[in-house]
Amino acid sequence: MRLVNWLFMNDSIELNNLNVGRLFVIILIIIVAFLVVRWLLKWLFKRVVKLFQPLGKGIKERRIDRRTAKAAALREDETYDLIFLHERGFVRARGTGQSITEIYGKVENLIRKKLKVVVNPGTYFLSSGSHQNMVTRTEYTFTLWPCSTQHLGIQASCINANRPVPGQSDRFYGVARVSDDLARFLAATQDTDPMVVQAGVWAITDGYSAHDVQTRLVARDQYGNTRQAVSDAQIAEARRILDRLGINHKL
Repeated sequence: MRLVNWLFMNDSIELNNLNVGRLFVIILIIIVAFLVVRWLLKWLFKRVVKLFQPLGKGIKERRIDRRTAKAAALREDETYDLIFLHERGFVRARGTGQSITEIYGKVENLIRKKLKVVVNPGTYFLSSGSHQNMVTRTEYTFTLWPCSTQHLGIQASCINANRPVPGQSDRFYGVARVSDDLARFLAATQDTDPMVVQAGVWAITDGYSAHDVQTRLVARDQYGNTRQAVSDAQIAEARRILDRLGINHKL
């Protein structure tokens, strides 16, 4: 009580050494009180997290157990299509944009079994925004160990000509299968120039002509000058492959 009286007594409005001392003590008490309250809140938060952490882990483990039981028929010596595994909830497929010719894929095993996985041409990663979906141009095979994650660079093509080309900040969640004609075209062009493939893809998905492709896809140099990214020769090669496969087009 004496301390309180001393702190808040105001015999004079004159700013003297005694008033400065009182102000200093008040500020010090406020700072100490703030630090004590903050420490208590952090301690309480950690206790609450620690209390509920086993519950969260238990829920996750039970989910893994249910998925693993559901996957009992899967053989560890057989190879399974990524779309098949994703649709049944055994894996989670995601991706990050890079350019019009590549994305970075991330495939997570959600069960306690080793999985041999194949990503066939024609598997596309679903855009999570307004950017284009991206379809794989080559075949990939890899092994997923139980509850592990595989990262891979994927050669890909855009399949929505009117949408923006995905960049490094764009994300993809899930996978699906393209049309039969596009899957056949991609299977036949695995070792072909990416711009040839892109021309053929847009001819199938968007009904693009040669003029449409060359107008839509341009390259820009460091000075801001633009040029056609797809040459007449590349258009001609895409057209030849489409004709050979008997796929209707306007290229």
